[in-house]
Amino acid sequence: MTGPLFLPGAGGGASLWAPLAARFDGRVVPLPRARSVAAIADQVAGELGRAPEPPLLVGNSLGALVAIELARRDPVAGLFLLAAGWEFPVADSVLSAAEGATARTFARIADRCLAPTADPDLLVAVQRDFADREPGTLADHLTAIRDHTASDPGPQQPPTMLIAGGRDRSVTLRDQVELAGRLGAMFVQIPESAHMPFVDHREEVALWLERLLAIVAAESRAPAGVEA
Repeated sequence: MTGPLFLPGAGGGASLWAPLAARFDGRVVPLPRARSVAAIADQVAGELGRAPEPPLLVGNSLGALVAIELARRDPVAGLFLLAAGWEFPVADSVLSAAEGATARTFARIADRCLAPTADPDLLVAVQRDFADREPGTLADHLTAIRDHTASDPGPQQPPTMLIAGGRDRSVTLRDQVELAGRLGAMFVQIPESAHMPFVDHREEVALWLERLLAIVAAESRAPAGVEA
């Protein structure tokens, strides 16, 4: 089975996802700088075409929205989504801060994205990950989220799991539950995690990703017309 493609969130680079990508023999695809989900998906679509078979897409936040859009266009093995909702509002104050982002801005965002109990080293890692992107990337990505209009999925929805952080301050639990319902997704809440469960609760996220990969593998082996 082809390794997963990992799609980071708004303004994110590859470093935070690298440990899980290596563990699952996957690749991290930092989202290109663009101001709409469709435009980002257009540029990422080539990564799917280079895979020998449809991959499982792992997406956090904006990466989850891009993964859903890609799955609407072409077959994928499955969707593993984190910290995403059917509605995903972005406050004007947040967008304004992102447009003139400084190291201090990234520090505030890191604090918001991780659980209060997160190791200080993780906060530094998140700040560095944001800072490594081209200036303006975060603002463009947040604009893409703000202006995105969600669409119902197609009839052939792949196996899907949605991971929600119980302390997520960016996406409400209600919006995450609604997204899971519309996608027919398995819903998992990690109570003490925030907007980046794959950072502050990496092992737990890895466990759930293993379970989804096992489901995908079982379905691929099942004879046509037989449920795994």
